[in-house]
Amino acid sequence: MMGSGKKSGEKWLELDAVVIGMKKGHLRFELFVDPDLAFEYRRGAQIPIEEILKSFDLYEDAKRGEKASEDLAAEEFGTTDIFEMASEIIKNGEFRLTHEQRNQLVHEKTESIIENISKRAMNPQTGHPHPPDRIRQAMEEAKVTVDPFIKVDEQIPGIVKSLLVIIPISFESVKLQVTLPAAFSGKGYNMVANTGVIKSETWAQDGSWSGLVEIPASKRQELYDDLNKLCKGQVKIETVR
Repeated sequence: MMGSGKKSGEKWLELDAVVIGMKKGHLRFELFVDPDLAFEYRRGAQIPIEEILKSFDLYEDAKRGEKASEDLAAEEFGTTDIFEMASEIIKNGEFRLTHEQRNQLVHEKTESIIENISKRAMNPQTGHPHPPDRIRQAMEEAKVTVDPFIKVDEQIPGIVKSLLVIIPISFESVKLQVTLPAAFSGKGYNMVANTGVIKSETWAQDGSWSGLVEIPASKRQELYDDLNKLCKGQVKIETVR
């Protein structure tokens, strides 16, 4: 059942609608959307566009009710279909997230950063990697701010700089080319993936696996030993300079 609102574009515009917009050329195009559905659609959920839109109108300034020129919109988007235009705007535009949505994105990005640092960095004093919980605690102590819209790799240098005040961190690493026979490729792959960051990989038709992995230097011998034990000496490991 529709909530209270005003009728717009053959659909009732509910009061909890939020604006999402994007610039194309020198023009700006905006929509009224359901914030939760737009958020999920942007993250890959298969949701009909008509359910996301709170209005079937395209605006130049949604809050002022100024509609966009249909001719200019068609020229910029290459279509007159509001649903096609809306899909592009929702996927690539800018919109204000609800407090809960922003918290969820920050949480997910924070966990990705912690996992990345835990896999790649080590404590130079002990030669062992920092456990994820220690990194999480250090980030809290350093009052690190995670941006939900910036890629993990782009944030890590600044975050590590902040963490160095709290804990010693070294990113000394090695790159290994690992080839696993088919009989052990499944378990072996998991060992490799849990130890470091897989940079590239190839699965052969016979089921064997080959991949380039970057791991903390301190974990090289441990991975050697574990893979050789698993594969009964049939694994091939080469250091890549």
